[in-house]
Amino acid sequence: MEGGGVKRTRDEMEGEAVAPVEQAEAPARDQVTAAVGPAISGDGLMQLMAMLTEMKQEMGAMKQEMNAMNNRMDAMNNRMDAIRQELKEEIKGVSEKVNKLDVRVEALANKGVEIDGAYDAVFNARWSYVVRSDTYDKKWLGMGVVRVGEGEQPHLWSEEQADVPYDPKEPWEGDVVPGVSGKLVMATLKSQKGWPYMLFSADEIQKEKAESLTEYNAVCDAYIRRENVRVWHIVKKGLVEWLNGVKSVHPFIVIGAPGIGKSFATGSLLLYQMLHYKPEWLKVVAYFIKERAYIFHREDRRVVYYEEQTVAVRKVNEMIRKGVKGYIIFDMGRSGVTINHLPRSWGIVLITSPKESKFHEFAKQRQCTTPIYMNCYEDAEFKAALVWERKSQLEKKQIKLKDVNLENIWKALDNRIYVVGPLPRYVLGDGECFSAALSKILVEDVNRYVRHLSNKAEWYVDDTTNKIVKLVRVRSDWPEESPNEPLYEPRNKAVSTYVRGRILRKATENFAKLTISFSELVTTREWCAFKFESSGVLAFTVGSVVTEVVRHLKYLPRKGETKESRTSVLARVGASRLLPTSVHQLCFRDKPVEVVAECLYQPAEENFPVVDGFFLVDAVGEGVSFTEGAVAPIQTIVLIQVTRARDHHTTTSKVEAFRDRMARSFTNWKEMESRLSYEIIYVQHAESTTLTGRQRCARSGVADDAGIEKFWSGIHQFLVKLEAPIAKLILQDIHNVATAEVTCGESDLRYDPEKATDDGGDAVGEAAQTDVTAPDANVTTVVDTDRVEDVTGLAREVRDANITTVALDNTE
Repeated sequence: MEGGGVKRTRDEMEGEAVAPVEQAEAPARDQVTAAVGPAISGDGLMQLMAMLTEMKQEMGAMKQEMNAMNNRMDAMNNRMDAIRQELKEEIKGVSEKVNKLDVRVEALANKGVEIDGAYDAVFNARWSYVVRSDTYDKKWLGMGVVRVGEGEQPHLWSEEQADVPYDPKEPWEGDVVPGVSGKLVMATLKSQKGWPYMLFSADEIQKEKAESLTEYNAVCDAYIRRENVRVWHIVKKGLVEWLNGVKSVHPFIVIGAPGIGKSFATGSLLLYQMLHYKPEWLKVVAYFIKERAYIFHREDRRVVYYEEQTVAVRKVNEMIRKGVKGYIIFDMGRSGVTINHLPRSWGIVLITSPKESKFHEFAKQRQCTTPIYMNCYEDAEFKAALVWERKSQLEKKQIKLKDVNLENIWKALDNRIYVVGPLPRYVLGDGECFSAALSKILVEDVNRYVRHLSNKAEWYVDDTTNKIVKLVRVRSDWPEESPNEPLYEPRNKAVSTYVRGRILRKATENFAKLTISFSELVTTREWCAFKFESSGVLAFTVGSVVTEVVRHLKYLPRKGETKESRTSVLARVGASRLLPTSVHQLCFRDKPVEVVAECLYQPAEENFPVVDGFFLVDAVGEGVSFTEGAVAPIQTIVLIQVTRARDHHTTTSKVEAFRDRMARSFTNWKEMESRLSYEIIYVQHAESTTLTGRQRCARSGVADDAGIEKFWSGIHQFLVKLEAPIAKLILQDIHNVATAEVTCGESDLRYDPEKATDDGGDAVGEAAQTDVTAPDANVTTVVDTDRVEDVTGLAREVRDANITTVALDNTE
């Protein structure tokens, strides 16, 4: 190659590699130059220089990169040191926070924590009324909301009005209260920060919707009923006597069925009223709830919260030693550990369910404890709650006016009440809550609860009893004979009409064995009295008994008539062949049927208007008159009313309700109503005060007062007292009367009004829609007489037994 020397082969190079090195003389300097020159001269030298320069540059760049990497490594080391320091600081900070939290928890347990704004929120809670008046249309169920001025005290029920007991035959629709426009049905008390019952929960307050039938968030609203105000009247009277030195302080126990709003409404009302109590002697109100406690200090208007109730009790005792007077509201819902350690020198109100184990020891140690029994919700109060919630949602623009249809949603609520009872916890809750309550009812063995319902005072409680039994407050039977005893006493009742029907059917099956055993243990006189109580209207299914009844039947004449002016259809010759041979339990949820002769219809619900039973006879009594031009009646409807009262007058609204109920129960009623002759027989106990004369029908302001009065005046009234001869026949009939069938109508529970949206709007959401079909709604109750030794006698007992009167109507 040119300028590159001679190219040698690999073999030549290998030969040179192994050849011996020979010593040569060093050439002269000029010789060297001449020898090398030709090999590196020219372009080759330039290329070599360029290569060396490039390598030098590359080495410099690599050196810079190494320096940069070293710098980064130094930075990383510094960062790691900083991270280590930060972690140390974080750990130190967490440790300090834990220590502070421990200190705070300890302080919370021992000293309590003040809740900002809670006192003023309760003290300045805002009142409103839900009232019934003709000025409100059906869209709002005839009710409206009236606001009370800010800072104004409300006009509530008087002591006399609040003291009126529950009457299943007289549905309550509100009271006229001075200062309130319209009939007061319910009041509401709204606190901006909530109430102790909800632990002043800010998270709950902020929720726009709640899990309820209407989805309204009522966490700030206490629904104040007449029953709640009654509790305050009683407590206030004791408070006045104590603070004025008239009597020593004594505790109260507020008792009511679970789920009726005792804790929320009653506790909130008592707290509010005590904070507004005028005498300044009452310095403190302590509220114990859900294993926690709040102490309200009236003088400096502050609330102190205690995580542990035992600490709050210690604080109360410290104040007592300093001479401070206060009052304690103690909710037994999820508390109770400290109940027996509560001081005796302060007033106390316990709020509890009827489960006696919760308060038995407390009441035993403090024998001056006074029970206050609370009734469940009335229908009008449920309607008022719906009106309040929908009005509130409209104000908050959560719903639109065009979507409001309370008549539709009331159908859903009414259906729930029918099945699970008047318990707002379940019927105003969401669908899941209602379904849970229903499932517990359906699996219950109702047979073992019959005896619970016949017991006046004792409340039987286990895990499920309170799902089918409720407690009601009724007047004592003989308060004048026991002036030192409470005027009112508690009774057990079926929680709903549906449950009542199930118990009735089960009890009827077993009642024969019970009465046969009972007859062997009592005297004849006691047995006769018992048979009257247990027979009631069913005595009219026995021919011999009716014959004796007719002998003692007295006509109650109209003005201008005599006692001989009319005779009953039952006095006709051969009328015994027309008497009922079967008993039909009539329920307002039944599908309409045709009313027929020879069947005694006995209402299953307690508040059936005007009568306790009735039957149709294919004949009329002598002396029956009819309007000129009208078709002469050929059938008589015999109405039966069992009563112990001196008078049993009625009203046009009740008679109107009776006629409407008959029209809804029987498919052929409207066409035959005007072609019937009507009789009503008042049945009285031998020891009852005799009715004073014909029973009146007073006007109650319904649209057709005059027409209803005319209808009532056309009813022939009779009276019979079940004295010894009749009782004797009932006793004789025990063993010689053939079987009668006791039936229950086909229930219409499969219709779910919660899904009905006929008029549009207010359709209950899918979550609340619940299939409430009752598996045993269609039942014919018959006794398996093959299993009974005395077939005829046992069948007679089943026919004779009016378990409704014995076990379920003790409140009358």
